[in-house]
Amino acid sequence: MSSPIIIGCLALGLGVVVVRRRSVALMLVTAQSLLLASVALSRTGGHVDSLPAAGGLLLRLVAIATILGIGIARTRETQPVRAGIEPMARVVIALAALLAIPSLVPPLGFGDRNAQHAAVALVVLGIVIALTRRATIVQILGIVVAENGATLAALSASKAVPDVIELGVIFDLLLIAVVASAFHSRIFGHFGSGDTAQLRELRD
Repeated sequence: MSSPIIIGCLALGLGVVVVRRRSVALMLVTAQSLLLASVALSRTGGHVDSLPAAGGLLLRLVAIATILGIGIARTRETQPVRAGIEPMARVVIALAALLAIPSLVPPLGFGDRNAQHAAVALVVLGIVIALTRRATIVQILGIVVAENGATLAALSASKAVPDVIELGVIFDLLLIAVVASAFHSRIFGHFGSGDTAQLRELRD
């Protein structure tokens, strides 16, 4: 896999760590998913057998962008949801995790070592996003970033992952996005905000 694609995916993931607006975070993750879908499409080589997985990635891209875009439009925040951790601190945490964790992961059997590190790095970034942000929509996007790491791993594997497995993963992620979006709407409807810190007010 080309270095510009890898660098672009990592840069967009780091952007989600920093940005405040949910809509901007959604655009960054959508662009990241579009990069991976374009790689999948370019590798079909006109083979019909390879189209379902590539088409599934495009469908996932459109579906998640639509679901979360509607969620953002329907749940306008009266004020930005503060993460509780300043942007520069989040960047430091993310960079520290990126420097430490990928190097500890044993070889995954890819031919492309750089793609392996990038795939693990995206999973790490997704976890960092989900743990350091309090806005439910951004936490969902963290899950998508982590799954994009798994997609990058599949695209970089020397042997293609069976289409049925790829489509199954795509379906699972779409299901998670739908359920999480509904969960976000319920939180917003009850508290008037998508801030997960509000859940601390709940008592048995």
